[in-house]
Amino acid sequence: MTTEAMPETVPAAESSPGPPGGGRQRMAWAVTLGALTLLLVGGGLWLGLRRAATTSAPPPTMMKSKPALKSAVELESLEGIVIEPARMQNLTASLRVTGTVELNPQANVVVAPLVSGRVTKVLVVQGDRVRAGQPLVALDSPEVADLHIRLHDAETRRDIAARSLQRVERDESRVALAQARARLAQAEANFERLKQLFESGVLSRQELQDAETAYATARAEYDFQRVVGQERDLREARAALEVANVEVKHIQDQLAALGVSPPTEADPTAEITLTAPLSGLVTERLANVGAFIPAGATLLTIADLRVMWVIAAVPETQLGKIRLGQPVEVHVPALGEQTLRGRVTFIEAQINADTRTARVRIDVPNPNERLRAGMFAEVDFLTSADAPQLVVPTTAVHRLGEQTVVFVAGASPREFHAREVEVGDAQGAVTPIRRGLAVGERVVTQGGLALKTRLAGFADGEE
Repeated sequence: MTTEAMPETVPAAESSPGPPGGGRQRMAWAVTLGALTLLLVGGGLWLGLRRAATTSAPPPTMMKSKPALKSAVELESLEGIVIEPARMQNLTASLRVTGTVELNPQANVVVAPLVSGRVTKVLVVQGDRVRAGQPLVALDSPEVADLHIRLHDAETRRDIAARSLQRVERDESRVALAQARARLAQAEANFERLKQLFESGVLSRQELQDAETAYATARAEYDFQRVVGQERDLREARAALEVANVEVKHIQDQLAALGVSPPTEADPTAEITLTAPLSGLVTERLANVGAFIPAGATLLTIADLRVMWVIAAVPETQLGKIRLGQPVEVHVPALGEQTLRGRVTFIEAQINADTRTARVRIDVPNPNERLRAGMFAEVDFLTSADAPQLVVPTTAVHRLGEQTVVFVAGASPREFHAREVEVGDAQGAVTPIRRGLAVGERVVTQGGLALKTRLAGFADGEE
């Protein structure tokens, strides 16, 4: 009983003084300290890896920079090297649009007879190429036959008038003229005889004067018959011949106007042959053998192929650059590399509402007749620049990697420097220089490949 009443004893360790829950707090501090340690270790590793990566990779700006040029090049020999100075030049700009080739309808020629008739021959078909003067169609025309008959009659009258004139010119035995000649001879002989008698003193002066008067009268009558009478007949004969010649010429002119040659034989013919007025292409044939054709009806149409039209579609925003007479270069893929040249002859006044373009017509010479209607074409409208530009020959410009350079002559005759330049679009044999070169600086126009191969790091560079 006394044992149950005694109090429970506590070990000395557990009985030491301290705050309540002290063991759990120490554990929490230990966990926190471990976490901080892990964070510090991980951060150090991450910073080390970042520093290593930054050190091994170049900056982005350095990766994008262009390689530096070793500009100075010196050659042992100048063989093959040609140098020319950079110069100012007016360049020609161009506006390129597409177009199509068309026949020139204004150059088409209609073959039509000036008289009515029946078609007897058609010597060509549609699509034939004809030359000037080539026979095309033959007609049998009553009007032509009538003109041939009239011509034959007029020529007959002309021949008669010509023979009559010849007879009058030869006729000296007409009665009046012969009588006047006889009286003149008699009066002259009588006057000479009486003159001798007067000189001998046998005849009086009055009788001599009477004989002289008779002689003068006979002379006047003879002169009248010889001059006035014969001249009258000559005038009449010549007038008749002139009228006949005019009539013949008038009918011949009528036949020539109809395209008919005068007949070469006595029998008149009614046939008329129409020939080609120029060389070209037969684009239309409306004549058939046996058809009766009225005067002026179209039988054939011939297209003149010496000048073709190229119709270009120019955007409305570019129309301000186009003017009448402007030179144009035309490239037709079907003709290869050949360049055709023409001029603007028409600018349409209306804009197409769907395409917002206007039709521009260019006349292009076609001497070899290689252009055909419907061909596709590329049209370059040429315009002069407002001011001259600095240019060098296109052969002086080279590519070195990503850079465009020219080789400029240095102070020494064998020394050259690669100069980076900014260029424009090449204009044929020259290239404009926008930046990097001055007027008069001498550049290598031939032999630049030898200089390229001498530049370190660009030995394999190609133009």
